[in-house]
Amino acid sequence: MVTAGVVVRRANRVTRRHALAAGGAGVVLAACGGANESAPVPDVKGVAIDVWAWNPETHPETIAFKKVMDAFGAGPAGVKVTFTAPAEGGVKAFEKLVSSVAGGSPPDASIGQHFYLSDLFRKDAILDVDAGLKANADWKKARSGLTPELLGGGFTWKGKVFAVPAYTSHFAMYYQPEFLKKASLAAPPPKGWNWDQFVDYQKKAAQPPTVTGYDDQWSYSRTGMLVLNNGHRFMNADGSKFSYNSPEAVEAVEFQLSLIKQGLMRAHDGDKGGYSEKMAQGQVVFQFGVAARVKTYRKDNVQFGTCYYPTGKGNKDKKSVTHGEGYGVAAFKTKDAKRQQAAWLAATWVSRPEMGLTFAREAGVPPAYTYVLEDKSFVEDFKKDAESWPFYDLITGFVPMPNFPGFGDVRTMGDKMIPDIWAGKANAKQVLDEYTRLAQQKLDEVLK
Repeated sequence: MVTAGVVVRRANRVTRRHALAAGGAGVVLAACGGANESAPVPDVKGVAIDVWAWNPETHPETIAFKKVMDAFGAGPAGVKVTFTAPAEGGVKAFEKLVSSVAGGSPPDASIGQHFYLSDLFRKDAILDVDAGLKANADWKKARSGLTPELLGGGFTWKGKVFAVPAYTSHFAMYYQPEFLKKASLAAPPPKGWNWDQFVDYQKKAAQPPTVTGYDDQWSYSRTGMLVLNNGHRFMNADGSKFSYNSPEAVEAVEFQLSLIKQGLMRAHDGDKGGYSEKMAQGQVVFQFGVAARVKTYRKDNVQFGTCYYPTGKGNKDKKSVTHGEGYGVAAFKTKDAKRQQAAWLAATWVSRPEMGLTFAREAGVPPAYTYVLEDKSFVEDFKKDAESWPFYDLITGFVPMPNFPGFGDVRTMGDKMIPDIWAGKANAKQVLDEYTRLAQQKLDEVLK
């Protein structure tokens, strides 16, 4: 029973904060779309499962995920969890999973980036979430807390959901508050500021060549933040077409080029994009931002603020959006029905509000579920945190990177081709047309 944000189990009253401190041991927490005490729990007590992480053991996201799985292992289901972290993350973690499937020894569950998990789903290695959890009340509530963009665009392939979302890794923008203050500029408005204002701020606060106005990589995802905020979308509605060459996309890339021409962004210097983070050195006014950097900057006493990306003229809604990876937990196909049931319980555990809080506290990553943002403990921890909250607030404007199998290769292709624009090897339209053509070939292959 849940009353006024307090969980009651038999005669004991346990506050959410006390339950968090207890790590979830022996307590079924239920609030804001999380767990449901009335949901039937399969008898899997004593069952042992293997759960794999995506990043090395020292990575903040792996540390957070292990705490989440430790809490699950201490919880009411009584499942024993063997937790394994890879030596390398990203594509190397994906390759390890592929090898384990080919060798007939996959984990029972693994967390992973959404477009790599879709590849495993296409290989028939992981299970259909809706089919496996059709009678699970926790998943029904969790599903309702996901935005259509995250569920459909991130974790659905050909109409099938292939993983339970856990958290996201998406982007915002950092700025140097002291440079704005010296130029008598207020902090960028929380929402609604545009390219003209962005350029004006840079011209007033930058001191080129020592302090540039804006710096970022020329790559699929980083340049993509300006592209998305000018109204472009990489996929069409039915997921059959990929593009990076709409008029809005070309305009955004040419806008980034204009910053170089105005001396506000570093020019070509023979490197792959010429980018390195300069916020900590006090040599840039605005810089691409990832949520995990907040903790690092604070530890290193770096002066910084967080704001939303400016919107271009092609963005008719004038609403700042973001993109990046979604991370979810997939259950793998095995011959042991009880282990599969235990893996499903481990997967749904990540959808609990208190687990979203764990991911945010330990790794600084945004939760996948909108109800986590409304959870009392989450609000208490983060709503007044001006450097972190924009990342969390942007979950409702999160446009996941395309989720089709093989997108990892398409992203790498873009990372190699887009710097050619910056290097002056070809103009924006030429490069983006060719990139779109090659990427569509890859998509067509997996759609067959």
